[in-house]
Amino acid sequence: MEINTTPAPKRRLSALARVARVARIFARLREGWAYDEIARDERLTAERVRQIVREALERRLPDEDTDHAKLQLDRLRPAMRVATAAVEEGDVRAIAPLLKVLDRLDRYQKTAKVNQVYDDGARKKLLEKLNRVAANLGLAVIEDPTKAQAKPAPEAAPTPEPGEPKGPAADKEKTPWGVGASA
Repeated sequence: MEINTTPAPKRRLSALARVARVARIFARLREGWAYDEIARDERLTAERVRQIVREALERRLPDEDTDHAKLQLDRLRPAMRVATAAVEEGDVRAIAPLLKVLDRLDRYQKTAKVNQVYDDGARKKLLEKLNRVAANLGLAVIEDPTKAQAKPAPEAAPTPEPGEPKGPAADKEKTPWGVGASA
């Protein structure tokens, strides 16, 4: 009698499960996990985790210099706290890492300091980003907000309470500051 020892084929992940896995991997990377730790937790090889990260980074849109600099500043803050605390406690070996972090902070501060102007270009960029999200969610996309027609929300006509006046005069009193009411 022969025993079949071949492992069962792995089931492929759905698109949603793949997106969730990538999100978990990046969350762990932000927390400081190593590739082999993530691989062990996800039941993958460290090389496969590297591939997933590389593919995700290749697909993403490049950040603006100021956005990237701000991201780097946020990432350097914990290292700055640790290095500063070590130097304050008298650890001489922490001086070199502290100086390295300070150098990087100085470099990114200059780039992040650029004044951002919210102009038509910024509005257009924001609208494009919102349209990408809307398209991914299957929602309507607005090409030019200045040409888009505002659709009024359907309202139910309020029924007057007993003792309330009826007619246009009553509507004018309920409308704030007489907006929309004709004189």
